[in-house]
Amino acid sequence: MLARFFAGSIHRQIAVLAVAPVVLFAILGIISENLAIKEPESVSQARAIAMRIEFVTDMIRSAETADQETTILEAARRTGLQVEEVSAAELQGPELQVDEDDFRFEIENNFSPGVDAKLRATTETGHLQPVLVVGMDQRRALAFLPPPAVSDSRITDREISDLLATMAMFVPVVLLSLYGSRMIASPLQRFSQAARDLDPDDGPERPFDEIGPPEVRTLAKSLNDMRSRVHGMIEARTRTLRAISHDLRTPLTRLRLRAERSTELPLRTALLADIDALTLMVEETLVYLRKDTSNEVQLRADLPSLINTVCNDFTDMGYLVAYRGPDRFAYPCRPHALKRAVANLVDNGTKFAQNVNVVLLVKPDGSISISVTDDGPGIPPEFHADVLQPFYKLDSARNDRGGFGLGLSVVKDVVDSHFGTLTLENATPHGLIAEINLPSRIRSTG
Repeated sequence: MLARFFAGSIHRQIAVLAVAPVVLFAILGIISENLAIKEPESVSQARAIAMRIEFVTDMIRSAETADQETTILEAARRTGLQVEEVSAAELQGPELQVDEDDFRFEIENNFSPGVDAKLRATTETGHLQPVLVVGMDQRRALAFLPPPAVSDSRITDREISDLLATMAMFVPVVLLSLYGSRMIASPLQRFSQAARDLDPDDGPERPFDEIGPPEVRTLAKSLNDMRSRVHGMIEARTRTLRAISHDLRTPLTRLRLRAERSTELPLRTALLADIDALTLMVEETLVYLRKDTSNEVQLRADLPSLINTVCNDFTDMGYLVAYRGPDRFAYPCRPHALKRAVANLVDNGTKFAQNVNVVLLVKPDGSISISVTDDGPGIPPEFHADVLQPFYKLDSARNDRGGFGLGLSVVKDVVDSHFGTLTLENATPHGLIAEINLPSRIRSTG
């Protein structure tokens, strides 16, 4: 339970930790107040009824005529106090045993000293039962059937004032805790959002705002410094690989010239094939390192037209490439980069399959998916994540033709720059499905 609580949001933890003591304090206050009550409501009612019984008894004693006694008894009955005159011998019978918390016991217990009273199950008349028998003189007594205890549900002024005092203390604490938790959690939420939106190759140099309390500023500065170091390492790696690729062009050109002057045809053919492979690798590396996908301006491009252009280019070269999807759909994207990604997927399919199908699907929320399906040998599922890495090549039937493991990694970079996802799935009965999923609106990284 505690582990789940501390794994929750900071906003909720601070709010709970701030409010819980106030709630506990209020509960303890209510409990202590109830425990401190010396006189329950039933006791005060019992005392009042006992006083009424004593008053009626005294009035009967002082009555001079039977008519006066009858008038007094009728008046008592109208107030809800059932009473009848009985013989004093009723005081000699067995007393009815009840619990100490019984309302009738409380009434009997609140009579003044000297009052001769006994709780009986009934009397000789049997009209009232059970009754409190109170002696008047040596011959006569009165049997009373007291009204039941009534619970007063009305809220007293004191209870209202206590409630208002508790709310006056509780509400500000809750509001302050919510405000404080939001003030602490909101910078972390901003950092999280900035990290999700951050492009490793583009965007602001210091994307995390160094504002707020010292701890938040220190965290933001550390994140910005880390961003700068990572960006610097990427830039250094890119410059190094770009320089190496450029420098390889000169010796490759000299090798080509020397190979072309060779008089041995088999040797010349083998040398030129190797030189072509090395040249292609250098060119692909330079294209990959150019990283121009995030620098292209976003435009509303007609995706069906863009994809059809790619499919027609490959069809003109003799490949069986077909498009299926809407005729028109404007979508905000980096059109040249997205066209390059689709072309790489189609090119990858034509190397290993007879047929390639490109499907554009527009979803109700405005997001899109572009799937490129071929009928080639496919890729084992355990290698789906690996083939998206630069320069990774499979030792399988899908790697018996050209390429240096950069095609899919270029596609992934383009998709990442559009804040989308690239997934690979084997088709049935064979083949590969490469699917690009893009959100309804591309966020800006600049």
